[in-house]
Amino acid sequence: MSPRAVTAVVGVAFFLAGLLIMLLPLSTDSPSGLTVACGNSVGMGFDRVAVEAEGAAFVEICGRLRLERLAWAAPVCVVGALLVVGSVVVRRRSSA
Repeated sequence: MSPRAVTAVVGVAFFLAGLLIMLLPLSTDSPSGLTVACGNSVGMGFDRVAVEAEGAAFVEICGRLRLERLAWAAPVCVVGALLVVGSVVVRRRSSA
């Protein structure tokens, strides 16, 4: 396997891993033992009204959880995309 192909495969793996991590659901536990769903890192599945019904502090907790996961999952995704683009853009050396 050429270095370009390895770079592309690693880039795709990083990109898909970052996307998967961003789309996995987040949750936290309330003091009463109930699980509060916080949606995912990009905000899908987050119901502010339902979370506020559990407690006003959970809105901030869910927001912090989403930001923390997004803060490290987005760079993983970007690095993967850069590796894929780099492996496509870099030309082969001519063996003349």
